[in-house]
Amino acid sequence: MFKAITFDFWQTLYADSLENWENRQSIRIDNCHGYLKKQGYSCNTEIIAKGMEEAYMVSNTCWHQHIGVSVETCMKKFAETLELSLDKTEIDSLIECLGNAFLESPPVMIPHVKTMLETFSKRCPLGIISDSALTPGRYTKQLMERDGILQHFTAFTYSDESEYTKPVVAQFETTLKQLNAKPEEAVHIGDIVRTDIVGAKNAGMKAIRFAGINKSETDDTLSDAVIDDYRQLESVIAELS
Repeated sequence: MFKAITFDFWQTLYADSLENWENRQSIRIDNCHGYLKKQGYSCNTEIIAKGMEEAYMVSNTCWHQHIGVSVETCMKKFAETLELSLDKTEIDSLIECLGNAFLESPPVMIPHVKTMLETFSKRCPLGIISDSALTPGRYTKQLMERDGILQHFTAFTYSDESEYTKPVVAQFETTLKQLNAKPEEAVHIGDIVRTDIVGAKNAGMKAIRFAGINKSETDDTLSDAVIDDYRQLESVIAELS
């Protein structure tokens, strides 16, 4: 049996859709517009949408360069696009607008995740390694607490709180240190080959690709196993241990 198991968040524990993302983005824009209007700033939803696009581009560019970036930095680009001089309190309030939009239009927990986590958390410590974009990691914790699964995790590594994104080995090493496990004693489960699988394998871990939601990863020769239903995980873990 492994001494630690780590998971990706997006499309691995929780499923997001384009429709849900678009709804969340609309709420983000409305929330930010309402806050800025309340603060006395004059700006329309079109320019706010443009600012949100620019903020996301900062995150996406850094993600492709494997660099962690805070949501605060992204929202400073948002303010720059709107030609607004915002102080830290105002930036923090805009970040809260983003987080509240996430909680209002959240991704959905994937079937059998809750039962699976209840089972495996009794056997070894569990961790999360997630790349964040415009949703601060702390808000995913709020969602998991609301859904009754947060207590199963003892380690969290989010790119908005660190210097890197996956597949940088440091993201995995940092998490394993929190879990008190060596790489060869651990397995990572995620949906993207370039980030989850490559990163875990480079760190010396076993890697399982979850293909239940993300169907685009067709070129995968690195994963130690592939599952599309968490009811398969018990036997796969046993085979890899």
